[in-house]
Amino acid sequence: MHKISEALSSLRNRLNLFYVLAFAPLVLIEYFGYRAQSTLFGALVPFYGFLLLLIKKDKLSLVPEASKLQRLTGIILMICSFFVYFVVVYFYPYALFYGAVNYTTYIVGLFLAFFQFSALKELFTPIVLIVASTSSFFIGQWLENYLEPAVPAFVQIMGSILPLFGIHATVYNPTVIMLHRSGGSIPVLFEAGCIGIYSFLTFSIILVVTMMEDSSGIRTKFLWSVAGVIGTFIVNIFRVSLIAVVIYYFGFEGWQEIHSKIGYVLFIVWIVFFLVIFSNRKAIFDRVQALWRRIR
Repeated sequence: MHKISEALSSLRNRLNLFYVLAFAPLVLIEYFGYRAQSTLFGALVPFYGFLLLLIKKDKLSLVPEASKLQRLTGIILMICSFFVYFVVVYFYPYALFYGAVNYTTYIVGLFLAFFQFSALKELFTPIVLIVASTSSFFIGQWLENYLEPAVPAFVQIMGSILPLFGIHATVYNPTVIMLHRSGGSIPVLFEAGCIGIYSFLTFSIILVVTMMEDSSGIRTKFLWSVAGVIGTFIVNIFRVSLIAVVIYYFGFEGWQEIHSKIGYVLFIVWIVFFLVIFSNRKAIFDRVQALWRRIR
């Protein structure tokens, strides 16, 4: 009972209440995302936007409270965010009842309800992240048409890598790899989406926002961006290789489940790893230098 009273008293703190209210809609995004797509990763990018807000806690603690009129405007905007779907659905019939567009509207209203108008500048990068991620699916579909000529090169790369996983594979034509096993050969068709365009787009969005928040020089940001893009490409090759391994040993039965889930898992592991390494790069570099001196 004492712990419950402590938790309730902490919510009286303006900043704590703000973060509780900022996090709560992510549960709705997760719920409606899972209902529509049977995936638990719908809130990934909005959740990262929430983490960016969390990093700004010290700055937000110094911002004065909103005026009564502005607070009322913010509350109205927060309420209206739950009905954005009825506008969006006219333009995009497959829109979720509560998704990233709703959350963007909600979080702007939340800022207006809690802080002076000047605090909106702290919302810029999370909003860029969330809005860009919302449009990444459509951009990916548009880019697929232009990436089709790159599929044969990707097929050649996979044809060279799959034998490393113990798979007897040959390139049958520019878009098909044959997996040869004792029970017969299995054709695997590759298309532009296999190159990993959606992973690249999501990673690029997160990368750009992260670099906007970082105070490093342009050279450092550029080198880490290149390393991140190369890493994303390698992770995608590993993803496609795992799918091929499943098809090779178990056939096409159940491969769709692996295809739809393994990419999310690998990408989340990779992005977390990259962000941890990037944020601790100075300490890691110092340790590597110290180790190198000992070896020499």
